[in-house]
Amino acid sequence: MKWFESWFDSKYYHILYQKRDYSEAALFIDNILTTFQPKKNTKFLDLGCGSGRHSIYLNKKGFNVDGFDLSKKSLEEAKKQENNTLKFYQKDMRTFKVNSKYDFVLNLFTSFGYFEDDNDNKNVFENIAKSLKSDGHLIIDFFNSEKVINQIKSRETKKINDIIFNIKKTHDENFIYKKISITDKKNKYNFTEKVRLISKQKFINYANGLNMDLIFTFGNYNLTKYNKKTSDRLILVFKKTI
Repeated sequence: MKWFESWFDSKYYHILYQKRDYSEAALFIDNILTTFQPKKNTKFLDLGCGSGRHSIYLNKKGFNVDGFDLSKKSLEEAKKQENNTLKFYQKDMRTFKVNSKYDFVLNLFTSFGYFEDDNDNKNVFENIAKSLKSDGHLIIDFFNSEKVINQIKSRETKKINDIIFNIKKTHDENFIYKKISITDKKNKYNFTEKVRLISKQKFINYANGLNMDLIFTFGNYNLTKYNKKTSDRLILVFKKTI
């Protein structure tokens, strides 16, 4: 199994990241809605939706939302909130197909760049392009690679529910790694998160030839200007031209 297939379905992933910031997600979605002013019949795809915090909030704002994710365990939690205008599906972002197209595709909170083969990342962009309506938007929210590398905190220990998580972060020229060693009573487990270091230009390259133009670049969830050295996030907005 690939690291993301085993780790995201592990109970320890959900324990380690149980305190996701829902207010941060709400702020981001509110700013997206303020900036783009979508109509009430707008349809959103949350690609890599996890347990659905962005999807659920967006749906509560009155929009029709589908969420796709590979993790069965995350989707079990998300599906508790399903209704007629909010649906969740287990799909691989490299190979998914849709019957109807979307006005917005969202890929948020660094839900990209997990694959060993960089061609898989290009495949994701190709699938997104096929899934967008003409004049539709792709919004990608990724970490700012340069700042992450310069300010990386190499070691960290967390204790949650009497479970010890020892976390070590490293990087090479292609990936950032988070090695997670877990001690749960007498049991020990090891997982590694591995995410590709992707620059703004690299994302533009993924979109080449797909009739998607970069129209905005933001540096945080308030959607202020991106700075390569200081911004926390790299948030890119592409518009489908055909």
